[in-house]
Amino acid sequence: MTGDQDRPARGDIIEIGGSIREGAAPRWRRWPKWLPLVLAAGVGLAVYARTGADRVPPPASRSPSPPVASSAPEATAPATPGLATTGAPPAVTEVGRPLLGITGGWQLYGRGPDAVVRIEFARGRVSITPVRALRSTGPVSFLLSPDGVVIRPVDAVEGYRVPDGRPSTETTNDLDRSGAMLPGPDPESVWVSDGDGVRPRMLLARFDGRATGVEIVLPAGVSSFAQPDGAGYPAITATGGVYTIRPDGVRRITMGDLVAVGPRHWLARECDERLRCAGVLISHPGGARRAVPLPAEITAFDRGAISGDGRMAALVAMNATGAPRVHLLDLGSGVVRVLGLPVEASPGSVVWSPDGKWLFVTGLDGQLAAVDAATGRSRDLGVRLPQVSQLVVRPAAG
Repeated sequence: MTGDQDRPARGDIIEIGGSIREGAAPRWRRWPKWLPLVLAAGVGLAVYARTGADRVPPPASRSPSPPVASSAPEATAPATPGLATTGAPPAVTEVGRPLLGITGGWQLYGRGPDAVVRIEFARGRVSITPVRALRSTGPVSFLLSPDGVVIRPVDAVEGYRVPDGRPSTETTNDLDRSGAMLPGPDPESVWVSDGDGVRPRMLLARFDGRATGVEIVLPAGVSSFAQPDGAGYPAITATGGVYTIRPDGVRRITMGDLVAVGPRHWLARECDERLRCAGVLISHPGGARRAVPLPAEITAFDRGAISGDGRMAALVAMNATGAPRVHLLDLGSGVVRVLGLPVEASPGSVVWSPDGKWLFVTGLDGQLAAVDAATGRSRDLGVRLPQVSQLVVRPAAG
């Protein structure tokens, strides 16, 4: 869709389901007034967080992990023609056994202040790719690309592509646009910001540089940052609730608050005219809804993550002392486990494994914790890792 005649009217709102009654100086730029629309974090979601520059310095690292089989630079594939590398090739640690006993082919990526970690559980391999420190303290997009991950600050400074097995490179073309970046509806595409026109838009770009001609004109009157909706489109909060914005129109997800997002479900908190509130689990696509008990003592959540099977939700919320904690909510029984680990209360700090058996959490100290969803207990990976603040999971191929 490229012409105005193809764009949906801004008033075209379709509600999903019914309501329930229960170096050099950085190239800074002034953030335009519409920027909150496109800022922002799971499986395959883009995530946003503050960079390490504005975080409280972490305590000393925990004691070293047991020795591993080997650690050496990873054999690298040829660099992409025309793209200059910005750092050293990745270093790889071979453990010689599956990590955590995981035999599935999915992988976990973590972004730290100066490196990206790639964990291949079934192969017992950990790769650490050096990346230049970002020249920005603003929000950062961290998302999957077909051959690795992309780091894109909102500010007009350099972003980086970190391909698997190769050194990092600076982002180019549409991937080098400042503003937010969100995952697209397929693994080959990504939504990028375009603030140069009269109306703020998000353009659907491809990682290989090919144009798609698809765009979304963001509606006026929103009151929050855009975030991934879990299905490859932006979600925004505006008068009347939370909406997903798509090329064929605007669809309301809920009239309440969106508490958590997953690849097949949304978890919302909705209240009636007497402020009696209840949770509702909404499937997508389809919009089927069912009531879900939410912890009564929690009234404010950071956006959480729902497991791929729709059975569990990880909610980051403040406890009685004001410290952020992860609340593991069983969406069937309503049973809640509160993890003792102090967490980074920002999008991308919690992600699920594709099978829903593991929850990965970044602590306030930058350490990665692997939580067994069945017990709520943290397990040691047995490998020393650098500090990370954002996480994203790549499902197994096929």
